[in-house]
Amino acid sequence: MTDPVTLILLGTAPAVLKVADTLARSLLLRARVELAKAQAGARAQDDKPADGAQ
Repeated sequence: MTDPVTLILLGTAPAVLKVADTLARSLLLRARVELAKAQAGARAQDDKPADGAQ
């Protein structure tokens, strides 16, 4: 017979996994936004003349 604590932990596993998945997706989205900003900034720097002339 399985003890009650194990049963409770097994019962909560799907909810814990769902929360972890949501957090991982959020972090991935945030990282993609930061990467896009960094790439846009790098492109903007590449477009500027080296001597500062406009």
